[in-house]
Amino acid sequence: MITPDPIRAGSTIAVISPSSAPKTEKLDRGIKYLKSKGFKVKESPNLRGKNKYLSGKGPEQLADIHWAFENDEIDLIICSRGGYGTPRYLDDLDYELIAQHPKWFAGYSDLTALQCALGVETGLVSLSGVMAAVEMAMEGGIDPFTEECFWNLLMDPIQGQILKNPSDMPPTVLSPGEGEGQLVGGCLSLFNNLMGTPYFPDVAGNIMVLEDIGENVQHIDRMLSQFKMAGYFHGDESINGLMLGQFIDAWENADEDDFTLEELVRDIIGDVDFPIVSSVAYGHGMRKMTLPLGANVRLNGTDGSLKLL
Repeated sequence: MITPDPIRAGSTIAVISPSSAPKTEKLDRGIKYLKSKGFKVKESPNLRGKNKYLSGKGPEQLADIHWAFENDEIDLIICSRGGYGTPRYLDDLDYELIAQHPKWFAGYSDLTALQCALGVETGLVSLSGVMAAVEMAMEGGIDPFTEECFWNLLMDPIQGQILKNPSDMPPTVLSPGEGEGQLVGGCLSLFNNLMGTPYFPDVAGNIMVLEDIGENVQHIDRMLSQFKMAGYFHGDESINGLMLGQFIDAWENADEDDFTLEELVRDIIGDVDFPIVSSVAYGHGMRKMTLPLGANVRLNGTDGSLKLL
């Protein structure tokens, strides 16, 4: 895997919209924030484009992605927001061009599909977390914990860093132990939908991380069951560790007949010899870690921490 070099104060950041169209006021706040941190900002040509619930018809998003990677003045690419649409154009990306110009790429949610494809096709490690028109655009300002974790990953060598929840957000250990491997996953529904495509990463022997928003308990049940049937929890294709992040608007809207997350893990995954940690501060919440997808990591099933190797 290719881990880009750290960026520095004064670096140039490209903001692009490969998924849904951002709201103008939020995008403007996010760009203002980046400039206030001392960075130069370049807006991609289609950054403010709109095509119903997408930011473009496909060629526009592709052109912006290629533009951002090909331009050697750009040190970091940050997506404006997630939403929908990235699976539409994965077959049409110029992965050879991207591989020739590796750099940090940050986003999450719908960007999971794009990040998985970049990892499989180019070996690029990317950052899952924090986007310009989301966390950086909060009216009260970006959460300090979220901010610190994001910039630490970008401005310092990632090897040796230890990522863990804030002290007032303790994780829950559902299965103890320790596991090592490449970090794979992201938004559960996007990651699950990539199964059977060329862009689904090799999960065997690796650490899987999952989070989502707006999926009810039954949907999460079904997707975890699909991973089980694919052999990812037991046998030769098993993962080495599982991190379960924030599932926004899932259990908040659950009724009395819905299983808890712990019950789903017990019933679907069962007893395993790898660590499972839930309530990880990662996902669609505004207070969270940014995680380097594709990086080599060690998951600690005692305190829930993640060491970057």
